[in-house]
Amino acid sequence: MAFNFSHPSYRAQQLLFGFGIFRLILSTGFCVLAFIPNAASGILPSSNIESLQYATIAYLVLCVLGMLLTVNEQLTKTPVTVLLITDLLLVMLIMRYGGGVETGFGNLMLIGVGIGGLLLPFQQSLLVAAVATSSIVYTEILPLSGGSRDLLQAALLGVGFFTETIFLQYVGHRVKTTEQLARAQADTILDLRHLNELIVQRMRTGIIVITNEGAIRLLNDAARDLLNITELRPFWLTKPIFTRLEAWRTNPLTAIEPYQVDTDHPLVNVSFAKLQSTEFSDIIIFLEDTGRMNQQAQQLKLASLGRLTASIAHEIRNPLGAISHAAQLLEETPNLDAADARLLDIIHTHTLRVNNIIETILELSRRRPAQLETLTIRELIENILREREMQTKMHNDIIEVEELSSLSVELDVNQVKQVLHNIIDNGLRYSEQKTGTRSLRIATGVITDTGQHYLDIEDQGAGVPDDQIKNLFEPFYTTENSGTGLGLYIAKELCEANRLSLSYNDDKDGGCFRIAFSHTITKVLATKK
Repeated sequence: MAFNFSHPSYRAQQLLFGFGIFRLILSTGFCVLAFIPNAASGILPSSNIESLQYATIAYLVLCVLGMLLTVNEQLTKTPVTVLLITDLLLVMLIMRYGGGVETGFGNLMLIGVGIGGLLLPFQQSLLVAAVATSSIVYTEILPLSGGSRDLLQAALLGVGFFTETIFLQYVGHRVKTTEQLARAQADTILDLRHLNELIVQRMRTGIIVITNEGAIRLLNDAARDLLNITELRPFWLTKPIFTRLEAWRTNPLTAIEPYQVDTDHPLVNVSFAKLQSTEFSDIIIFLEDTGRMNQQAQQLKLASLGRLTASIAHEIRNPLGAISHAAQLLEETPNLDAADARLLDIIHTHTLRVNNIIETILELSRRRPAQLETLTIRELIENILREREMQTKMHNDIIEVEELSSLSVELDVNQVKQVLHNIIDNGLRYSEQKTGTRSLRIATGVITDTGQHYLDIEDQGAGVPDDQIKNLFEPFYTTENSGTGLGLYIAKELCEANRLSLSYNDDKDGGCFRIAFSHTITKVLATKK
């Protein structure tokens, strides 16, 4: 099992470089030993000086070439095999011309065989060990004239070569397996870290992680928005939050005062928690928008109220029908005086009103699935006007239509028509109350910031007072004695069911309701006409 030469760590290249340095030093030492007069004959048991000098020079040249190839990163598996075998053969010649195994040069071959065991595949590393063993045995079987034989030492060296190769192959395989496992675990940890960061960034709750001293380690986008932090990488907590942190440290059970940056930002609930139970643990800060929390609570209350009222409405329906029927029978009584007739008329009027409220509540509670159709905004408005044609002539209504968009949208036409009829009726009535004329204006446009198309229905009435706008879409909220307070609430619910946004626009002189079309329901964006 070989190391991966393409791995970014270049460990094999570094190992070859170190081996090259060792070979340069070794070859230089051999040359010094061979060329110093009488040095070889005094150290080596028997030597052929001239042949030894040629062998050491050849070995030095090989070491220099191998070093150059290593520095230029041009060695692959096959050249490494060739380089190691050549290296072993030249060391064998130096050992042979120096006096055989008795010189101890055979032990130097263990390093080359070890490099092969680490860098080469199993078969090629065994080839290197076999070449080293064969060269040692050849040296001892066919010694130079005057040399002695030591076949036992040669055999032991051969066994050592193969043992070293097998052992290093096993170690290399374990190391590579461990590295792969560690790399896979590191990749998994990195992926989990990115996932955690993505989740934290997408959370609506503001999250800040700080050190025990107050230095910021993590800050998500929601926290930036709630605290109006514009710095790219803030280092310290703002003073108001740090003050609340110190109060919490003094008494973790104390109630933390909410914080508001300015009037343009929401009031924020601040809470703290330690990431670990140690004294100097990092601290996580949670920032909750109180307005959004109140909105969620209101939605839960409205959902419960809707189920309750639907149940009550169903129970009231039967006795209400009995009251209405009894009033109709009383109307048929002969010689009914005017006062009694007036009372019966009041009963009839209010039973109809209560019945309308019950019908509205029941329809809202058992809302049918949306029947989606595709049409343009222009076609939607034209259908509304055709349906109101007779009513318009009867009441002399003036409906001015401007800037109709040809954008195609996908929605439940009947539900959206119900919304538009409700808003148009209200607008015409309020215009008449102020100006004496039933008139309004319908126009379309595009929101600059989001690119969403919108539909405005603007009347000439008095508009909605600022203190009443926040309650405008709440159920049973009305400013008229005859109203049920459910019209705009149902209109908003129907808009949300069709992925539309209904809001009140207070920038106009009169009342103006805006329906914004989300990008998910738009089909083809065409030019306005």
